[in-house]
Amino acid sequence: MSTLISHQPQSTRWPLVFLAIFAGASGALCLGKVPAVLGMLRSELGLTLVEASYLASAFNTLAICFSLFLGLLLTRWSGRQTGVVGLLVIVTGGALALPATGLAMMLLSRIVEGIGFLLISVAMPAFIVAVTREEDKRLALSLWAVNLPLGAAVGMLLTPWLTAQGGWRLAWLILMIPQLSALLLLLVSRPADKLRVGGPQSAANAGHPLRQLTVLRQQALWRYGLAFTLYSLMLWALFVWLPTMLQGSPGVGQSQIALLSALAVVANIPGNLMGAWLLRRCVARDRLISWALGLMALCGMLAFWPGLSPWWAYGLCLALSLSGGMAPPAILSSAQGVSQGPVQLAIVQGFFVQLANLGQLLGPLLLATLMTDNGHWGNARWLFLGGLLLAIGLYLWHRPPVGGQEPN
Repeated sequence: MSTLISHQPQSTRWPLVFLAIFAGASGALCLGKVPAVLGMLRSELGLTLVEASYLASAFNTLAICFSLFLGLLLTRWSGRQTGVVGLLVIVTGGALALPATGLAMMLLSRIVEGIGFLLISVAMPAFIVAVTREEDKRLALSLWAVNLPLGAAVGMLLTPWLTAQGGWRLAWLILMIPQLSALLLLLVSRPADKLRVGGPQSAANAGHPLRQLTVLRQQALWRYGLAFTLYSLMLWALFVWLPTMLQGSPGVGQSQIALLSALAVVANIPGNLMGAWLLRRCVARDRLISWALGLMALCGMLAFWPGLSPWWAYGLCLALSLSGGMAPPAILSSAQGVSQGPVQLAIVQGFFVQLANLGQLLGPLLLATLMTDNGHWGNARWLFLGGLLLAIGLYLWHRPPVGGQEPN
């Protein structure tokens, strides 16, 4: 066996699994709230376009630089304890923004929130594994994939409405409520710390945390990580530029644009659930990832095909988000099969977060580069054609082990 359980639960504690997902989603609120009101923040705080871009990209930059190494904190803390610290840091970061009158304090707030979000991202999968029996670990980690689109979509939907009621500071305060709720619930789930995942490798390396990074030598891990980069690149190229694309649609106002953009994010969630269900039905992981990425790319190519009606294009954007949502459950749940112990699991999750954020940063930039020559949206189809070729390449890279069985 790849892991030995020191205090394995007799049955999966599903309320704690859903608490972990809720904690992740409450942290992901921070991803959706700033882009939703970036124009208003620019106006009120007197920010230039470049300064506003610092706020928008702060999370990506932090994740690319640090998420891989934050998993090493689990050599000293449990997943629950790390999650508690992460939520405290997020709430602190949100509070720092309240007196902000310019870029410096607002950027500091985003950096602190970003650190907290990354702590939750690497801690909650370890917490989930600790409270689930062996047979349910893959399903539980698959469901974890729902947290990010759920939190980001709620942030995108609620922040403009709350801002219209009483300004962006009111929105920041209200969005702290689910974060504080998740914090309190994690605090009262302290008995879960007795459920630890241990293993011969993790025990042997307890005094040498950096040795846990040897998990990154596995070829399968890099294949899944690059798949996550491609998924994130295509998805966020769409999410970032979809509002601009919708502005050219007849009869669509700003409020409708915000709603339609958020719905595109929400469409990712049933895709996540479908991916978890297909994994549960023993669909091969690499096949599921390849089909999801291939369908994303095809939908993107067709959505930006010259001459296509705006509403058909929007429908294909929804299909892109839905079909792509099947990939994260397959990718994130692979961590259980390639890691030994909670520290390696957290490192693998941090590695996935790092590469996903790299794709999230590159996707909108690449699409913008394609648009610079003549401004025709049809040029965007070349980005998705490239994505289709890369998806095929990732599938061909996969070579099933002897017997044709894939790791769980």
